[in-house]
Amino acid sequence: MNWDDLRVLNAAADSLSLSAAARHLGISQPKASRRLRALEEMLGARLFERLPSGLAPTLAGQQLIPLVAEMAKAADAVARLRPALPATASGTVRISAMETVSRYLSRRMDQLFAAAPGVEIEILPAHADVNLWRREADLQIRECLPEGASLIVSRLGDIGYAVYGARDLVARQPAARSEARYADCDWIGFSEDRLFFPTQKKWLDSRLARPPRLRTTDMDVVLEALAEGVGLGVAPCCLADDDPRLERLTPPIEGLGRRQHLLSHRDMLREPVVRALADALKALFAADRRWLSGEGLSAA
Repeated sequence: MNWDDLRVLNAAADSLSLSAAARHLGISQPKASRRLRALEEMLGARLFERLPSGLAPTLAGQQLIPLVAEMAKAADAVARLRPALPATASGTVRISAMETVSRYLSRRMDQLFAAAPGVEIEILPAHADVNLWRREADLQIRECLPEGASLIVSRLGDIGYAVYGARDLVARQPAARSEARYADCDWIGFSEDRLFFPTQKKWLDSRLARPPRLRTTDMDVVLEALAEGVGLGVAPCCLADDDPRLERLTPPIEGLGRRQHLLSHRDMLREPVVRALADALKALFAADRRWLSGEGLSAA
């Protein structure tokens, strides 16, 4: 029995679509169809009904699919463990994090490289979850806690947010330094589409007297627009406090701090280099705790 054929069966059962299964496996749809038919011919049983709406497992498919799913889990576990088997740790460690954390990590790469000399680090900025079971990343930093008993979760710390403005803009608009800022100043806000900062958006929208001059889903856009004097905005302290073009106008805003967690599959922590980077990330966040939360700098 060909494992590649069984992988097609497993992917097709997950998505109930041959085209989606083919995309997941990185093969063409005709090739996926041929493999599935070869498996059916070898077994002497039809595994799916091909319907206009997609695939529907037959009785034979319903019996086989759970067994193949268990085989896929075992294969994924082998893939996760494989890099830890050589005596010398090497290769690439991938860290997935939202753009705010990714940008912060890019400023602290010396510490991470020192924790794992000679190892290539790949940072994957993303708001969406990655599948740690299938090793789409080795480590993930995220705000929300996941489901899954096989994941190891460690609390890293909180990222604080405050109100900022360009120094030139604030000098021209004294209202920016007072509560009048919400009525008298232009603002940079957050879009409804792909709402990645819902808490910040709700807080800001409840205070503004008029709609923001600019809306975006990207914190990098917020930071650059702030520096260019487009308006005032809410930004993470660990990034905005580092920018000499910006002036902080409030203390860290209560209720907007976002707690960060480090996630990894327990199999991956058996790999020395992944474990070393996980420990380095914990130490980094601990050392920068006050800076990340915004407590290390008072508002002007």
